[in-house]
Amino acid sequence: MLQRLALGALLLFAGIQVSNAEDATKAELKKLEGTWQLVSAVTDGKAAAEDFVAKVQVIIKDGKHSVKIDGETAVKEIPVAVDPSTDPKSTTDTLPDGQTILGIYELEGDKLTSCVAKPGQARPKAFAAEAGSGLTLRVFRRVRD
Repeated sequence: MLQRLALGALLLFAGIQVSNAEDATKAELKKLEGTWQLVSAVTDGKAAAEDFVAKVQVIIKDGKHSVKIDGETAVKEIPVAVDPSTDPKSTTDTLPDGQTILGIYELEGDKLTSCVAKPGQARPKAFAAEAGSGLTLRVFRRVRD
């Protein structure tokens, strides 16, 4: 009887922890929702052209993100999962073909910094995209209405 009560308490506690983690994830996604203007991007040590950067926006809504280039949708509703419990916080994008893009991010007010690997590569450990790394470092600013 005591073992059943202990097991029940353990399962209840585990359920509460899962619920708290889910709530934290939902709250984090809510913070990221909105339109983000690309400010800079570096891939494999090479900076993206300023005229291209000025054309790129990312829209995050309902756990998905879309990319617009010069107002035209280039990528539509890619599911993104966040894990605010990691250090740095992490993302996993799932492409339509099932491949994943692993990344890290940092949100400071209206500034979002992200570093992502190519599909199939390991998650970045730092916010850097040195030559030969296969990583892309991006900085965004939130677009206010």
